[in-house]
Amino acid sequence: MKRNTQNTLGLLSFAALVLFAVSALLSQLGANMGFFRWVGEGLLLFTVLCLAYFYIRKLEMVWKIIYIVIAVLAILSFLWGVGLF
Repeated sequence: MKRNTQNTLGLLSFAALVLFAVSALLSQLGANMGFFRWVGEGLLLFTVLCLAYFYIRKLEMVWKIIYIVIAVLAILSFLWGVGLF
């Protein structure tokens, strides 16, 4: 993985963790932080999908198909809020 890509994914992961921490703290104080939690979850999902892609791109085709199926289900679950996972 290129150093630039690694830095970008690290930054996205950190941003997602900060959003989750702030939204968890503020929700304990009574604030409605649904949007920030949704954005943080989206950043984490994007980061995980990117890292998984970098791993499976060197593997056989069957693993790439499994990755695509799981990625599509995860994205649909995130967009529609359905608890598939």
